[in-house]
Amino acid sequence: MKMPKRNRASVGLLAAFALLCLMGCNASPKASEGGGSETIADAQEKVEAPSVEDAKDVFMAAPKIETDGEGLIALGQCPQTDKHLKVVLVDDNTKAEIYYDGKLLQTVEGKEGALVAAGGDIPVRFMDANFDGLTDIFIGPGESRTYSTLLVWNSANEKFERIGTLGEPSLQGFMLEPGTKSVYEGGSASYCLFVVTRGAWDGGELKTKEKLFCVSDPSQYAANNVSDKFSLRDDSDGEEMATRLANELPGNWKNVVAIYGLE
Repeated sequence: MKMPKRNRASVGLLAAFALLCLMGCNASPKASEGGGSETIADAQEKVEAPSVEDAKDVFMAAPKIETDGEGLIALGQCPQTDKHLKVVLVDDNTKAEIYYDGKLLQTVEGKEGALVAAGGDIPVRFMDANFDGLTDIFIGPGESRTYSTLLVWNSANEKFERIGTLGEPSLQGFMLEPGTKSVYEGGSASYCLFVVTRGAWDGGELKTKEKLFCVSDPSQYAANNVSDKFSLRDDSDGEEMATRLANELPGNWKNVVAIYGLE
């Protein structure tokens, strides 16, 4: 028997109503709690939120430092403040307390006495000294330019490790060349002699690649085994070139000489 059109419409409405009720019963209780359901965007935001470890990675990212236009970063260009890190020298500068967001992260002690020379304001600067993208710490120099300390972050051990030897003259001056991943260290060796070394990282050590001798007194050339004002040597101390004009030096050495004021 054929069902009348009006009855067929009623059955359709009843079926639709039943389906809606069924969907309402199967819905998550959280959808009605608080007046709204969680959107896909909300769920993605929760999944993509950075973890504690990710936040730590961001914290250890090296600060952005502009070069001087010649591809060199002098110590004075490196920031003295960091968003998270703070360094406090204690016990006559024999210890450096490193804080992260106000909490003590690590204490570094000088094995041979002070980490830096006493007296005057002792600056702390933040940089990427070994070009791994992570923040390192340079302490000093203070009133006496003999003592400075470089602390490099070791991501494997999650601690800062001291590089260099206490009183090492080469830590008086410190420059970075990111383009070649080179580090320049300079210091006075005597009243007429200034030595700058260009090194590269080999594991946890800086290996000397080149050394520039600047002898300001011609009468001291023979005593220092140089034949002119500027003498450039390779890592075996063999003389590569000697000149009295800084502009004749190869690569970035001429700019290094200008920054140290050795001309």
